[in-house]
Amino acid sequence: MRLSCLFLVCTLLSSGALLLSGCLRDQCQSTLTYVRFDPIYAMPEDFRNTTVKAEAPRPLRKPGKIYFMGNYLLINERNEGIHVFDNSDPYRPIPVVFWKIPGNVDMAMRGHYLYADQYVDLLALDVSDVHQPKTICRRQDVFSLLGYRPGKGYFVGYQETQITETIDCENPNYGKEWYWCGDYSVAIKETSLPGAIGNGSLPTGIAGSFARFGQWGDYLYCVDNQRLHSFSTANPACPALLQSQHVGWNIETIFPWKNRLFIGSNNAVHIFQLSNPTLPTREATFSHTTGCDPVVCDEENAYVTLHAGTSCNGTLNQLDVLDIRYLPHVSLVRTYPMTKPLGLAVTPHLLFLCDDGLKIFDKTNPKELKLLNHVRDLDTYDVIALTPKHLLVIGREGFFQYDVSDPHHPRLMSCIRR
Repeated sequence: MRLSCLFLVCTLLSSGALLLSGCLRDQCQSTLTYVRFDPIYAMPEDFRNTTVKAEAPRPLRKPGKIYFMGNYLLINERNEGIHVFDNSDPYRPIPVVFWKIPGNVDMAMRGHYLYADQYVDLLALDVSDVHQPKTICRRQDVFSLLGYRPGKGYFVGYQETQITETIDCENPNYGKEWYWCGDYSVAIKETSLPGAIGNGSLPTGIAGSFARFGQWGDYLYCVDNQRLHSFSTANPACPALLQSQHVGWNIETIFPWKNRLFIGSNNAVHIFQLSNPTLPTREATFSHTTGCDPVVCDEENAYVTLHAGTSCNGTLNQLDVLDIRYLPHVSLVRTYPMTKPLGLAVTPHLLFLCDDGLKIFDKTNPKELKLLNHVRDLDTYDVIALTPKHLLVIGREGFFQYDVSDPHHPRLMSCIRR
């Protein structure tokens, strides 16, 4: 930011005394570059009348969440749809098709049925022919992630525009990191921007740690900003909403583990018991300082990351290891300081963590995690341990697959660059 100030001092001699006239003032100008975020709205009749289409493969632009099913790799293109790759040969993933689903962020599969959010709705699609997806069921107004403005529709995101302008120090926005520039538009100084398994009769896939959809048996569980939604998939073609219950505020992720759901929010991990899967029951809550937090589990421990510098308003960057052997009692095993940890995955002996690249830990002793390797040349945010030897990694630069047979020396098998 370039800043120039001109100070003008006026003096006045009167009756032999030196008086300051009160005309001291400053004239400041600042050339400011910021990104303006203008709200985007969608009318429900518009997106509900739009057919999900299969289009030719396209490059990754804004990769989101990842999902693996059979030999297929699914990569979300944030708010646009899903890239489908044939990953039967992990050394040579082949782009197959792009499913255009405006407003899509999350996904899960059960057999040949795809469950995908579309803004506030839940869709069920028959994708037995990947080139001809068919929407066979829609549950409307399930999710409450987004606001609604009469006459404009649901708030579905922001249009980003970079702007450079000169303002003076009398402007009320002078020197601010962010400010509202209209009733619903927000401006953020450019240098402040952040870098942002089932057991049922039909097979299900594997999601990353940032997933908001999770499956257990004949049930699909979804979280939005405040609530946990439980669906029966006894009829997998059209999930039936059983009930929705309030969990807390700023809910972010869900991780089914055995007969429990581990739900991450920006200030706690909520654990729900599935002894009655139609009505998950809160069993325990472990509170922590504010910070975005995906969570994964193994037989004895839960691993939670907290990171700062986002809308979660957190200030700490750390990995928490929780002892979950004696639920409903949860205790903190140890906290490890990190750079900016994001997604994570576990195998029986290893922990894979997206933090300043990719970190691989020996977690045999959770009180003394041992760093085996740190791949630093990746900008990562989520990971799936497909097998103890096969790792899927997604980042802002694209998608990567690693052979981690030797965790001290992970070997890159293939990548899909954005």
